[in-house]
Parts: sequence; structure tokens; C-alpha cells
Amino acid sequence: MNRQEYWRERYKQLHPAWDSSPIVYKRIIGENVGPATRILDIGCGHTDFLADIYTRTPFTYGVDPDAQTLAKNNVIRTTAVANAEKLPFENAFFDVVVLAWVLEHLEDPEAVFREIHRVLKPGGTVIFLTPNTWNYNVWIIRLIPNIFHDFFTRRLYDRQEHDTFPTRYRINSPRRIERLLTGIGFTRDRMILNGDPTYISFGSLLFRAACCVERLLDLPIVRGAKVHLIGQYRKNE
Repeated sequence: MNRQEYWRERYKQLHPAWDSSPIVYKRIIGENVGPATRILDIGCGHTDFLADIYTRTPFTYGVDPDAQTLAKNNVIRTTAVANAEKLPFENAFFDVVVLAWVLEHLEDPEAVFREIHRVLKPGGTVIFLTPNTWNYNVWIIRLIPNIFHDFFTRRLYDRQEHDTFPTRYRINSPRRIERLLTGIGFTRDRMILNGDPTYISFGSLLFRAACCVERLLDLPIVRGAKVHLIGQYRKNE
């Protein structure tokens, strides 16, 4: 168990109704995947986080720009080295498209979501998990030059080498997402703002301080600054 997982378990003990954002994201995906679902995982990398969901359907696809990382993925049946701005699939091919920790890296979010819109069937859904640009954690990260991100994320969060990419945060707020996606031809099913005190929890003192910040962010006036955005949008029929 890494440091972040440890503190997430501690926070869950204190707040049983809370679930971490990856768990919420995975639950939403599970609600939308059945035996005949065609699902595309953009930026899938080597992760096996969705492995149990991907066993439900033989129609699993994944793209990632990093060939070395993608080669380690033994969960997704069909993979391709590709950028999200130009997906190597035909129109109206997928029922579900998912993106975890991808939106914050996009150089051209509009081009990416137009591609997602193109490859989704009418009524198909896109589900994403990404940091919220208004959260204090994002501003801390922004103070660190991109050249050092790989170094810190590997040491602080036990990520593997090549798991980090330059962060841009060009779409990372509910308002920007809503404006862009509805303009392309999506309708929002849900947008969840979820808290997580574990990013700065490098000891019990910082954990308690972060928990106090989370209580503050529960206030309606500042709730829009929760750390994570978990969204589901549906392509219009």
C-alpha cells in the first residue's frame, strides 16, 4: 500500500460515506458496460485498474501515445499507439469512451472531444476523471515546472517512470467543460465534484490539516473548488 492509499483508507474510516474519486469513476463506468459494449480507453497506459469491468465485454480498445507503456497493458484486447486528437477508428463505433487523468494534459481539448463525438454512437457516453483547476492542489502543482513533475510524482505517489506528461489545465473546470461539450453536441448526465485530502498528507499533521480544508470545501460557497471532477456526458441522438 502506498502513502496515498494509506491516507485514503484513514479518511474513509472517518467518513464512511466518502469514496475516492477513482472508485466513483469506476462505479460510473461499470453502470454503462455490458456484454456487448464497445469501450475505448483514451490514455489507458499500462494500468489494470478497470480490469474487472473489461472482463464483461470482449470489445475493449485502448489508445496511448507512449508505445513503451502501452506494451505493458495486458487487460485491453485491442490497443493502438495514437493521440486523442486523431483516433484510428471509424465514425459511430463506440458505446463508451473513458479518460482518467487525461483532460489536464490536453493541448487542444476541443479537437479531442470532437474526435470522441465522432467515434461515439448516437446516445453513447463519455466518462472522465480529472483535477479541478480551482483546487489548491492544482495551484501547488502549477508552481512546480513540468520538467520536475515526473521526479516528484514517482517519489511522492509511487508512480512509474513515463506515467507523467506536461499539465496544461485548459479545460479543467465545470464551466469550461460544460461550455465546450454542449457546444460540440453532448448533454451532461452528471458532474461530480469530489474531495480528497491525501495529496498533501505526508504525515498525520498534514493529514489533519487537509481534512480541515475538506470540511471548509463542503461549504456551498466554495464547494466548486473540490479537487476532482468526475463527469459523464452523452452524445445527442
